[in-house]
Amino acid sequence: MTKLALRLLALTAVRPGEIRGAAWVEFENLTGDEPLWRIPAVRMKMKREHLVPLSRQAVAAIEAVRPLTGRSPLVFPNARHAHKPMSENAMGYLLNRAGYHSRHVPHGWRATFSTIMNERHQDDRYIVDLVLAHASKDKTESAYNRAAHLTRRHELLQEWADVLLHEADTAATLVVGRRRSEKRSPCRGNDVDATESLQVV
Repeated sequence: MTKLALRLLALTAVRPGEIRGAAWVEFENLTGDEPLWRIPAVRMKMKREHLVPLSRQAVAAIEAVRPLTGRSPLVFPNARHAHKPMSENAMGYLLNRAGYHSRHVPHGWRATFSTIMNERHQDDRYIVDLVLAHASKDKTESAYNRAAHLTRRHELLQEWADVLLHEADTAATLVVGRRRSEKRSPCRGNDVDATESLQVV
């Protein structure tokens, strides 16, 4: 479940808290041409509703977790309390165990997305900021310009997903990985092997 949460975090470039609190009712039209995640204002840092167009890979991650948590109102519930979100440290701990301690953190996907997509599409800086739910520094523009640009945002997020997961395993394969409670090979100690590291996202 944590691997799928981290994958969805990377693919959508939202904040970790928005992933942790994701509810099934927030996802719309997952089997249609324009799948969408509608995050309510109450859960957003800027207290404004945020629309997240979903790439094919993001939808696959959501559908992969459904058999695990579909009975909970939350997509990524706490392992002990289904009505509470997963631990705020779970995704960070997973990155640490995969060898990324002091090199990468869950929130870092936002900076990575911004850097790469701004380099690829210099004319789309405003759209990239919309994907990241950044408020315009121009308060007048922020008040009057409510354009969502969903089509272009979807194109950018799909391109990002294709780049990020090029030749990566499917979301469904993350569900069948070795559990933390399973015995480790005595020759490996507590290290995580390369295969598991590659499957973090």
